[in-house]
Amino acid sequence: MEKLTVWLSTHKITALLIIAFLLILAGGSFALAKFNPKPQVALEEVDLPFEAEGPYALTFPRRDGNALVLNLKRTGSYDAISFELAYTSKSDETTVAGNKISSDGEGNSATGAIDRGVVGNIDTKEKKGEYEQEILFGTCSKNVCKYDKGVENGTLTLHIKKGDKAYKMSTQWHIQKPDVSLGVLASGDGHFTYKVNAERESLTNVGFSIVNDLTGAPKLPDGNSVLGKVYALNVPVAKSLSPGDLSFELADKPASEAKIFRYSDSENKWQELDTKINGSKLTAKAPGAGIFAVLAANKK
Repeated sequence: MEKLTVWLSTHKITALLIIAFLLILAGGSFALAKFNPKPQVALEEVDLPFEAEGPYALTFPRRDGNALVLNLKRTGSYDAISFELAYTSKSDETTVAGNKISSDGEGNSATGAIDRGVVGNIDTKEKKGEYEQEILFGTCSKNVCKYDKGVENGTLTLHIKKGDKAYKMSTQWHIQKPDVSLGVLASGDGHFTYKVNAERESLTNVGFSIVNDLTGAPKLPDGNSVLGKVYALNVPVAKSLSPGDLSFELADKPASEAKIFRYSDSENKWQELDTKINGSKLTAKAPGAGIFAVLAANKK
């Protein structure tokens, strides 16, 4: 101990330098860790084709058909949500010397369909259970908008994160003019159709309709589960769709007790429809737009 004391007094400056060096080294390591954090590992997304109690998106066409309104439901527990809207449009057509030629909108000749896409993020800071956002089929600059033509089919992909888990959900949508399609409204996969029972004038007044399949559903009636897909048929806000003949095409013949149900958002409940079954096809008369599903009692 006496020797250590003598050494320290003899090498006082050397000891202070060593202590100072160690403090600088520790401070440098802390700063390096703070300003150069370890890179975050990207979360692997899990495909979520359908989860009855999971989030889902409803789509509504704008009256002029140049945009759709995205309405996300059951989102309160998620930390981040982004979307990708993909669709095809038709090239613009102009007439020169009596002949139609196609243009890509920049004066270049073009033919066939053009792939389009829109990506965006939903602000989830408020942790709301529902979000709504309008998505244009086209672009706007200085209050001048250029819309894509002939948009009919597309896909909507949702990317959602909850803690250390990430999910991807994809759905298909189909937008139509009821008067042009003579009132036969269909899903993109053709397994759901709705034949509107109305005059041409009434169909024209509706403007546009859109059908999309869902990744989730409003709370199902107790003791029931979904057979096949759930579809939403919607028209522009403040418009209504006349009653029609509805049909579902399933992959297999369902049990005899299976029924088509319609969910009305305004009434906040499912309504059982008088259903007929012919092989794997189910038909019923529906009172208007809404969410539709084939439900069957859970096996005990």
